[in-house]
Amino acid sequence: MNPAARAISSSIIVGSGTLAIRCAELAIAVGHVIGAALCDDAIFAEWAARANVQCMESVEELCSFLEAEPVDWIFSVANPFILPPDVFGRARRGAFNYHDGPLPRYAGTHATSWALLAQESEYAITWHRIDDGVNTGDVVVQRQVLIAPTDTAISLNLKCHEAAIEGFRELLTGLESGKLAADPQALVDRSYFPRRRRPDAAGCLRWDQSAQNLSAMTRALDFGPYHPNQMCMPKTLIGDEVVTIRRLEVSPQRSGIPAGCLLEVHPSHWRVATGTQDVDVCFGGLDGQVLDARALARRSNLDEGDRLPILSDEQARSITVTHELLAPSEEFWRQRL
Repeated sequence: MNPAARAISSSIIVGSGTLAIRCAELAIAVGHVIGAALCDDAIFAEWAARANVQCMESVEELCSFLEAEPVDWIFSVANPFILPPDVFGRARRGAFNYHDGPLPRYAGTHATSWALLAQESEYAITWHRIDDGVNTGDVVVQRQVLIAPTDTAISLNLKCHEAAIEGFRELLTGLESGKLAADPQALVDRSYFPRRRRPDAAGCLRWDQSAQNLSAMTRALDFGPYHPNQMCMPKTLIGDEVVTIRRLEVSPQRSGIPAGCLLEVHPSHWRVATGTQDVDVCFGGLDGQVLDARALARRSNLDEGDRLPILSDEQARSITVTHELLAPSEEFWRQRL
């Protein structure tokens, strides 16, 4: 086909961050006109302003826009909004959403963290049709992502970011050729992680668990120094104090002494016995700075050979329930504090 004769598609992009920008630029490159953008953050809003794309701030505003100007396609990319039928239904040719996990197994929020907690080795990203459920529409593109033993939430998200871009390129190619296949999800295999759900014991490490489980918890909650952790921080109970854990590395050694025993104290880390191998643990303060581990031991009146407290099953359950009860109010208080 002569490119000049190709039909021009009008599109709406809903989302945030650099991923929404990359997808918008890919759509423009293949001939889409971006009629408007519903921007959830300043990064995407600034791009829209530079690109002379009308930027909207609410689903209601977008709905009003679409009543007057229907479009061919809606693309939802890193989008926290739930689009109602009177929005996605106004896309003449289709509406698609990016999900950073394999559907139907990891629907919902923080999918990468839940996969790391489950110690998965294989993963995927998904582009799917938008319907009136959450992450329930037909799958149109799915790309595999391998999880390395050292992956954290931030590193896995970066892998998914790149896979999402290639997946969107595949989606655009399929739309242009008219050969895009859509496969219904086997919802009997669906697992859904709601926004309020939180890791066990609010991320408090229990030293009688395996070193692999402790490592998985720490890596699953590591969003990097520049991204706010909206689930919780990995932490440990030291006396009456709760201290954030910055890094945990599994040692090949297994001392065989009771879990929670403080084996070695160094300026940078402690070595602690667990249910399996020993682990090296680095700590952080509320300001994000690395703590002097030796000073922390002195302040806590701990020495090599002492034993750290271990939460009971009942205590862990109580903390989990309380945390998930409070979770829906976190955003309210974060904005006010």
